[in-house]
Amino acid sequence: MPTILLSGCAIMGSGSILLIRKKDKDLWELPGGPVRTTHDIELAAITKTKEQIGVEPTVVQQFTVFEYQKNDINIEASIFECIVDEDAAFTPGEDVEEVKWFSIADAKKANIGDDVKAVLEENG
Repeated sequence: MPTILLSGCAIMGSGSILLIRKKDKDLWELPGGPVRTTHDIELAAITKTKEQIGVEPTVVQQFTVFEYQKNDINIEASIFECIVDEDAAFTPGEDVEEVKWFSIADAKKANIGDDVKAVLEENG
């Protein structure tokens, strides 16, 4: 079974989480995306997140690596806990429709991706 590597940023604020919605999806996700190699997976998370939200995040620590299967493909997602200026003006990237802060409670009620579910479960 093939494996896809993903890398992203869990950007948490005071009781909130920053999520993106891509133009072709009705799903809120963490910023990030596919990675070609595990060599610079942290740098990939920073680069892809900046491309998607228009603000460069700062990595605090590696948050988690979680694995799951979807459509007969193994997915390995490396998620980094990151921070950004909460007052920053976000500029959605080319494939991003919207960038939005959600309260943790509202995020749990929204149509969220597996990556967000994993972060919220780990975060309590």
